[in-house]
Amino acid sequence: MLKVSRIAILLLMTLVCAIYVPEQVRRLLVERSFSPFILYSSPLKTFLVRDRDKDTGQPRMTDLSGKEYTRKEFETALPMFFYKDLAAWGCLPESVDGVKVTYKKVAMNRQVLSLRPRTLNSPVAPLYPLYESASGFTQLEEPDSMFRVTGAFEFIDAETNAVDENRSARFTGALAGKGFVFPAQGIFGNPTARKPFDEGYFITDAKGSLFHLKMVGGNPWVKNTGLAPSSGIRYIGMDENPRREFYGLMIEGNGTASLLSWDTYTPIVLPLKGYDPDTMSLAVYCDLLKRSFVVTDKKAVRVWVTDRQYRPTASHTYLLAEKKGRELMKRLFPLRVVRATGESGFALLDFNWSLEAWAMSLFCVALMMGWRVRQHRGARHPEDLLLVLLTGGCGLLAVALAGCLPSRDVVR
Repeated sequence: MLKVSRIAILLLMTLVCAIYVPEQVRRLLVERSFSPFILYSSPLKTFLVRDRDKDTGQPRMTDLSGKEYTRKEFETALPMFFYKDLAAWGCLPESVDGVKVTYKKVAMNRQVLSLRPRTLNSPVAPLYPLYESASGFTQLEEPDSMFRVTGAFEFIDAETNAVDENRSARFTGALAGKGFVFPAQGIFGNPTARKPFDEGYFITDAKGSLFHLKMVGGNPWVKNTGLAPSSGIRYIGMDENPRREFYGLMIEGNGTASLLSWDTYTPIVLPLKGYDPDTMSLAVYCDLLKRSFVVTDKKAVRVWVTDRQYRPTASHTYLLAEKKGRELMKRLFPLRVVRATGESGFALLDFNWSLEAWAMSLFCVALMMGWRVRQHRGARHPEDLLLVLLTGGCGLLAVALAGCLPSRDVVR
């Protein structure tokens, strides 16, 4: 019985070590990474890069030819992005590429969207606030209820947790009347009152069709957009912007990224070759002159530039230095529990069975055997060998910590 208890304790200690030890070692061995900032300069007709010097760690701003810029020169070359600083310095250009430039025009035409892999791969509470889209006031107010869409549309009172049957029936009927088939597959919106106005939610039904829902004057407003991509809709990041050019960023099931056009709901497919939403971050920059799309992963930063009609005009790929510390971590710890990464908000049990990981595990087994031979305990607990072989450094640490445990049942 004592042997079984010891094994259970060892497994628990190994799991705890797999959660905490690799993370602390990572902080020591893997240098902190900084993604470079890359944008296209319309005045200079080239890409500008802001990165950190490998030796000093200080910011370094250059163009593709390697020419260095001061911070003020760098920001002056990107007037659509740093327009506030340029206005404060009194050097905002009067025109760029024949387009008249004013502070108000630049501010009104600016919009930024972003999407990280973690956003797509994180737990979501299936309760959403529905704001009044036509309250007559300039500020949105937080509702006193939340909604969910399962076999029907249900409003749940935030204080009592009771279902508002009357309102729920009205919204359920409005959706069904437009052809919505319950239950919902996805609900996408911008659940915050800190926005200039509200455009409700986009909801995909059981057949994959996309519907637009909002509350106007306390009543449901529903529209069937006519969109039903064969691969499904995985994500819509809504961004209510006074420009009213598009509702937000849409990701289909096959990874296609597009902007959902205002009113017409026509997808504007983005020219992002090789984009994988599960491993790459995406940023969309809209300004008075152009559209820029920046895709970042562990190997490179890729930038595509289009005009206002989304016709490609320039592109660039900036390769990143390989972080060797990450590979060392996998070799040291074949078993890790990753509580959160840039790609997922879930806790992940990570196994690495590469040749290098096996070699490290065998080295850990040799260390344990050498230590036990020195202690004249080489033949005891052969199950420890299997544990260390499978889990590497975490298993070895657990066995070392468990060395003070009793080794066999006590006979009375």
